[in-house]
Amino acid sequence: MIRFCGLEEKDMRFLADLLNNESILAALHNEKLSYDEWLDVYRKYWKNDTDEKHFILFFKDKPAGWLKINGLDGKDTAWLSMLAVAPEHQRKGLGKAAVSFFEEYASDRGFISVGIRTTEDNSAAQSLYKRCGYEIAERSESVTGDGLKMMSYTFFKKLKTENKIER
Repeated sequence: MIRFCGLEEKDMRFLADLLNNESILAALHNEKLSYDEWLDVYRKYWKNDTDEKHFILFFKDKPAGWLKINGLDGKDTAWLSMLAVAPEHQRKGLGKAAVSFFEEYASDRGFISVGIRTTEDNSAAQSLYKRCGYEIAERSESVTGDGLKMMSYTFFKKLKTENKIER
C-alpha cells in the first residue's frame, strides 16, 4: 500500500507540482519554482550527489510524497532534510511511514542516530517527530528558504544499529 522508490527524472513533474502546492510552499518556506527550474535542480545538484538520496512515496501505487535524506557521506548522523506529503494524502499515516523508512534506511547503513530540523511554526511536523520518538535537542534562529528569520527545532533519535553495511 505504501512504498518508496528512488527519485528519477521522470518523477520531477510530480515533485514540481507537489512543491508548488500552496500549503506545501507555506509549510516548507520555499519559493515557487517552475517545472524546468526543478528539473534543472535535479540534474545539476541531486542526481549524482552521494551525500543525499531522494525518494518518492507511493500510496496505492500513486505518487503521494517526497522524502530527502542527507548526511550520507557522514559518520554518525543521517538527516531527514525534507518530507512533503500531498495535502490529499495527509493524515493517513504516510508521514509516520516515511520517518520509519528513513530510520531503517539510516540504520541499514550503520548510522547510530538520525536528525531532523523543522521551523517553529510547523506544528504538524513537530507533532509527527515527537510521536515517532524524537526529542528536541536544540532551538535556534534560522533563515528559511523564503528568507524569513524564525526559530527552528533540531530533533534527534538514537538508532539501534548493527552497522549492517560498511560505507
